[in-house]
Amino acid sequence: MGSMRELIPFAREILAQRPSRGLLKVYLLGSVFAVLGTVFGLLETVCHPFSSGETMDAEMVLMLAREQRTIEAEMRGQEEEDEELVQETRAATQSMNLDQTHRLIQRSMSNRLHAS
Repeated sequence: MGSMRELIPFAREILAQRPSRGLLKVYLLGSVFAVLGTVFGLLETVCHPFSSGETMDAEMVLMLAREQRTIEAEMRGQEEEDEELVQETRAATQSMNLDQTHRLIQRSMSNRLHAS
């Protein structure tokens, strides 16, 4: 409301200076655009909750697509790392099992030799 209070003295001052018609037309045109912008802004604010669907601009769609691609790439990378870890674990387990069975075979053979 402060701007409305300042608008009336401003208009009086302009009219007291006797501006040319062209200057008055420019001020009038600017004022009309300001009022229309305010009205459209209020209408958009009031009607926004009732709109059924939001339209997305092209930049928003591209940004969402990029984000989705990066998430998918991270997931693929994580799955590959997990798969490599599982394979390494399996390889280590198999080598340990082979090593343990080899030791057991050697023990059993040595026991047989001593028992004979």
